[in-house]
Amino acid sequence: MATTLPSPKADEGSNDDVLFSVEADLNHRGRLGTSRLVVTPIEATRYEQTPAGEQLVAAYPVAELTETRTEQLVDAYAIVATHEGREVELIRSTNARSLQLSDTERRLKNLIEGKPLPPDADAPPLCPHCKRPLGEDSQVCPFCVDRGKTLLRMFSYTHGLRLRLVWGTVLTLSGTLVQIVPPFLSKFLIDNVLIKRELSMLAPTMLLILGSYALNMVVQIARGRNVSYLGMRITVAIRASLFEKLQSLSLGFYDRRNVGSIMSRMTNDTGALYEVLVDGIPVLLQQFALLIGIPIALFMTNARIAPYVIIPVPFVLLAVRMFRQRMERVWSRFWHNWSRLGGTLNGVLQGTRVVKAFHGENREVGRFERRIKDLSRTGYLAESSWATFFPAVQFTMALTIVITWWFGGRGVIAGTMTLGQLTAFVALVGMLQQPLMALQRIIDWSTRALTAAERVFEIMDLPDDIADAPDAVEMPHMRGAIEFQDVHFGYDRSREVLHGLDLSIGAGEMIGLVGHSGAGKSTLINLLMRFYDPTQGTICFDGVDLRKISLDDFRRQVGVVLQENYLFPGSIRYNIAYGRPEATLEEIIEAAKAANAHDFIINFPDGYDTYVGERGQRLSGGERQRIAIARAILHNPRVLILDEATASVDTQTERMIQEALERLVSGRTVVAIAHRLSTLRNADRLIVIDEGMIAEVGTHAELLEKEGGIYRNLVEMQQEMTKVQANFLGE
Repeated sequence: MATTLPSPKADEGSNDDVLFSVEADLNHRGRLGTSRLVVTPIEATRYEQTPAGEQLVAAYPVAELTETRTEQLVDAYAIVATHEGREVELIRSTNARSLQLSDTERRLKNLIEGKPLPPDADAPPLCPHCKRPLGEDSQVCPFCVDRGKTLLRMFSYTHGLRLRLVWGTVLTLSGTLVQIVPPFLSKFLIDNVLIKRELSMLAPTMLLILGSYALNMVVQIARGRNVSYLGMRITVAIRASLFEKLQSLSLGFYDRRNVGSIMSRMTNDTGALYEVLVDGIPVLLQQFALLIGIPIALFMTNARIAPYVIIPVPFVLLAVRMFRQRMERVWSRFWHNWSRLGGTLNGVLQGTRVVKAFHGENREVGRFERRIKDLSRTGYLAESSWATFFPAVQFTMALTIVITWWFGGRGVIAGTMTLGQLTAFVALVGMLQQPLMALQRIIDWSTRALTAAERVFEIMDLPDDIADAPDAVEMPHMRGAIEFQDVHFGYDRSREVLHGLDLSIGAGEMIGLVGHSGAGKSTLINLLMRFYDPTQGTICFDGVDLRKISLDDFRRQVGVVLQENYLFPGSIRYNIAYGRPEATLEEIIEAAKAANAHDFIINFPDGYDTYVGERGQRLSGGERQRIAIARAILHNPRVLILDEATASVDTQTERMIQEALERLVSGRTVVAIAHRLSTLRNADRLIVIDEGMIAEVGTHAELLEKEGGIYRNLVEMQQEMTKVQANFLGE
């Protein structure tokens, strides 16, 4: 798609009040960078952040814009409009902000067509400080985040390790003192032993010097072991908290993210935390202690010469601060590119069969190479910046050595400084280089880790969409009566799927859901399972709002058999007992028999201990389905949901699954979606869903009598397909 960037026509200040705006994270060249689209009644104006500040890139009169739409690009999202017969791109972002752009496009379209704007609730939340839009599902503003608080939050996971922290502080301070001792002993050795030729003092002094080095070795070993233990414990606590948080988040969170990106936060980001906790922060504390202790030692040695020696230190520290700010931005882009690389790799590996079937290897290799190059460019920028900064600091510290010899040499010649003092000065200045040089590399560590920590805590700070209400009602024994009252829902705020659905299901009743593909049947099931909550209206179980029922009680009494049931890597026994881990082998076998699965299970060499493979791939589709039914039978739910439970299997396997399902549905409230409508003949009622609303209700016989009805048309279409298949097989 061609992007047109006309010359700016006006600035934001010349227009009327801003109606709405949106911020994106890509510039018009498709590279990472902050940009904004500001819409007033007169103009739609695009701004982009540059090294010189925010600049106006393009401006379009609203009256001249037509045919706005959102366009899906390669891992990006854009708002496009027609201006003077040409397509123009108003703004572009990564997929992470697609929802905000979709909302903005809808508001802009209403503005152009003269319709009322959607309510402000549709606009993305803004940061309370800088008023910039927050990221999707995020309350963390990357522009206002307090890295000091991030660091303190990392140490909030040290509960129960306070003594270890105190011990580590003692070791750090004592290690600093021990490191400063040898230069003073060298001064004593030169001034009081060598110059005065006190041979009797030579051996004791050398023993003291050797002892100080040995003591420093012991302290460093103890400190290193202590920080390694602390880093391990803290990282384990953070990873466990992150995984617990991931389990509590709703499916809506996973709908907007790929598995590779989530795994990157669990592995790479938390791994970076361990690196800084073990190699970064402890070393940082030690070097800061040296940075304070060495100047004090210099003044204690010779207060007249010390000020000249430490002149370069403030300039180095100022350069460190400026370099740190630059590296924070670089590593933020690095982790973003790393996450995109992980998402690409995960998607390709999971879809290997599709890639090969459609000969997409070369395309995927090209796409992966682009991801690698983006990551490499960011990594190169970070390393090249360090490679430039490091020698500059070395040169500055070399000046300190020259200053020491110049002023110290003049002091020795003038008699205001002893040779031992000069030797101690040179040694201490040489030690001063260590903390200043270490601070540079620690910037690398800390910037990586704090950026990674923000990504981890961003997930952990997300609100739980699906959680127990403060006044949650315990319902250990549900009857199974269900009622939908004016239920609206959409996976995307800009596109509603269900529109005011009303439905009552009696306890013990079997309901069949029927409709064209995309009508909203599976969405209704997702709401019924409380994978999502309605955007409007209520779903009640036994007269109680589903959002107020204890999740533990609800999950225990609702079971599901899906079209593509997931089996965990492990044994058949483990998978059947997943809903009831405490079940005995006898109960598991009884459930398998009821599901018509026992016979094929015992034919395996390992029986119920047979390994099913990744996603159950070592079993056939029918075998996986019957194990899923056995899992539901053992779970013994009060409400059962069947989502295309007999689809994609042969006729003989379907018959066995049907027999198992008949045993399973007995005495339960059942809501079923079936691919083959004939399997719903025994349902108490059939609910026909069309375009997110209930179109028809009745029994199989009643709906067949309805002339021109949706259900009747579906049945006739399937009968025609059956005849075609029979004729084909007959030939």
